[in-house]
Amino acid sequence: MIEWTFKKQCDGNSPVTIFPTSSFSFTATSDTETVTLGSGSGMFQPAVMGNCTVTGSATITSSGSTVSICVSVDGVNCNTNGVALNCPSSPLTLACAPASTGQVGVPYNSCLVASGGTPPYTFALTSGSLPPGLILNTTTGCITGTPTAAGPFPAVFQVTDSAGGTADTSLSNCIITVTPSMPCVIPPSGTAIPGAPVSWNSFKAPAGSVVWTHAHISGPGNVQTNTITTVNFTGVSLVVNGTTYALPNGTIVFNPAILTPATVVNPDGSWTTTVNPSQSGDIFFVGQAIPVDSNLENGGKSTFSFTTNSSDSALTFSWQWSAAVYTCWPGNAAANIEPVHASLQAGAPQNTDVQKCLIQGPRGGGGSNFTGSWSGTGHGTCLQH
Repeated sequence: MIEWTFKKQCDGNSPVTIFPTSSFSFTATSDTETVTLGSGSGMFQPAVMGNCTVTGSATITSSGSTVSICVSVDGVNCNTNGVALNCPSSPLTLACAPASTGQVGVPYNSCLVASGGTPPYTFALTSGSLPPGLILNTTTGCITGTPTAAGPFPAVFQVTDSAGGTADTSLSNCIITVTPSMPCVIPPSGTAIPGAPVSWNSFKAPAGSVVWTHAHISGPGNVQTNTITTVNFTGVSLVVNGTTYALPNGTIVFNPAILTPATVVNPDGSWTTTVNPSQSGDIFFVGQAIPVDSNLENGGKSTFSFTTNSSDSALTFSWQWSAAVYTCWPGNAAANIEPVHASLQAGAPQNTDVQKCLIQGPRGGGGSNFTGSWSGTGHGTCLQH
């Protein structure tokens, strides 16, 4: 009978005594015996994390003699001084490209995100297809190119690490949707609010407070009912007393297959609100929680601007913006923003804990008005091209 003792030393720490996952015995045939890690009767699968060296020794209980252990990871190459195990600190995972939407004729660049395992990684497309015009870099995981066709393109990607481990993406979570080219472009001057700039009231807020600044469109007209219409809002900014605060991009998708309105925060911080083309009333398209600073507290004048791109060349809409102050804000996604005017106004946080943090702000809103008082109304009209 041979009794085994193994020791591991990981990442420069002191050696720790460990043992195989199960006991085993055999008759020693020489002064040195080989143990293959992970297979055979000498199965050895300790919870080793990090970069470790494993060494071992054995005692023959019948005679008290000591047998040297030659540790091997492949059953062939052997080292009596121990063998290094480069074990991953976390499981190998693969997430889809952050940018899930593209546009015909507009350069696209977004990368798959691999983590854990043992870098470097190799990426592959295992099923489905990329939009025409896009290619996958198998070394970086980046998907680049200029889409030439519109539509949804579901795909499954796989990453392989240097140790041979693999991980796949979920088909339902890996859909690159390419929208048609945008025949309508409305510059900020085409949506300007008459009589702007808008008054910005002074207020006081404790440290850590934010100004929730947001906008919606109203009564969209000429939206097609038998196809998907995409409206992008880019270059969004708030200017208060000459200081510019950048807001993320926003997108409204009018989809005939959608029955329940929804708004989501994308991985890059942009917004996508999806509604049925028959949706009337206010529709949220963008917002940002801006940390309060002295300029925002001082009051004065403010403007809100953006550029609109639409796949419908006959789209028309009205729009407004506002701002409210909250002393707590768990993040844009966790605030659970109302996508359309329903029980709350479009753009209001539905998170009741956040609602309790509302205080008086630059556009009022110290009571139950979770959006602040609306600005004047601007109008956007797509001209036929």
